[in-house]
Amino acid sequence: MKFYELPPAKRRELLKQQGIELDEIDTEVLDELNLLSENVVGQLRLPVGIVQNLRVNGQNYQVPMATEEPSVVAAANHGASIAAKAGGFIAESHRDGIWGQIILQVSEDFQVAKLQVLFPELIKLTNNKFASLVNHGGGVKTITAKQEAELLFLKILVDPAEAMGANKVNSILEYMAAKLSACPGIEQKLFAILSNYPSQITKVKVEVPVAIIGGRKTAQKIALLSKIGQTDPMRAVTNNKGIMNGIDAVLLATGNDTRAVAAACGVWSSSSGSYTNLSEWIVQEDKLIGQLSVPLPIGTVGGSINSRKDIKQSYRILGKNITSNQLADIIAAIGLANNLAALLAIATQGIQKGHMKLQARNIVASLKATSQEQKAVLQKLVSSKKYSQAAAREFLQEVRKENNASRN
Repeated sequence: MKFYELPPAKRRELLKQQGIELDEIDTEVLDELNLLSENVVGQLRLPVGIVQNLRVNGQNYQVPMATEEPSVVAAANHGASIAAKAGGFIAESHRDGIWGQIILQVSEDFQVAKLQVLFPELIKLTNNKFASLVNHGGGVKTITAKQEAELLFLKILVDPAEAMGANKVNSILEYMAAKLSACPGIEQKLFAILSNYPSQITKVKVEVPVAIIGGRKTAQKIALLSKIGQTDPMRAVTNNKGIMNGIDAVLLATGNDTRAVAAACGVWSSSSGSYTNLSEWIVQEDKLIGQLSVPLPIGTVGGSINSRKDIKQSYRILGKNITSNQLADIIAAIGLANNLAALLAIATQGIQKGHMKLQARNIVASLKATSQEQKAVLQKLVSSKKYSQAAAREFLQEVRKENNASRN
């Protein structure tokens, strides 16, 4: 049997025979994971942290974030806390649909106008074929066509309802392409597949009185940092990475596609013709005003969302019956919260101070020590401001000597 045809336990045996040491894993968990991916041999776990009080559109949420970087969760909580004091975030999502592309090769005498008259009937046929999606509020919305020499470019907008919709959209496009291929002048289908081009845009805004963040001078510095990122790609890409820290963590926790969102955001941040900030901060009168516009092709059903226990837990934390619109609003707000916390740190104490305190946890976690010893070493690292493995090992020896002395 080929490797992919083997049960996961057999795959693990083969790797062990090669001298590879594998971590233990529960057999039931391994079998469940095997249904989600290919050539499964183990698992990679991420901690799930919580943003306790994210206020969006007048409603408070507890938000799960899956990330190994403690500063991301800390920053999201800090930014969310500041925003809550100012009344919270206001967000709006435009989820018109997902773009799909069908590219056809046509004959020299092909006339696109003759094909366009068939589009209303094609939409009707397709929506009848995929009635279950229509019954949930989705379906094919529009078709537009553009011919360039022997190539016909069709752009199709499909509403996926509450789902991410990638597989469903691809099935719809294949069905439509098969129907179109039978039309006069169509020589062959080149491809029919969804596009990750930005769609389903979410906009979020927050207005923070300058007194909450330390005064007008701090607010002006944040606005200046934002202004620099509008024209300087080196600043912009770092600014956007901070935003994506928060966005990706919620996407992972809710079973959504981080790669699709990242690809769309990369295009979106360059839509003006040059790479720029996804967010913008300005000072007006006595308020620091921040806003973020970001494409979020996400869902709350479908894919692996319904089949993963860990993902279901995230939705229980978020709240029952949360919609895709609400989740998009939450994700965008988390992104802006992380951005606010990062810019505030840069404008005041500097970003590294807080990062290193949190990074000390990772250093301590790698020590072969008891939980009490790790806690004592962490305190010594922070107080000494020495954040290295060598310092941690030295402090561990000190702690053990102190413990031995206290017992004698």
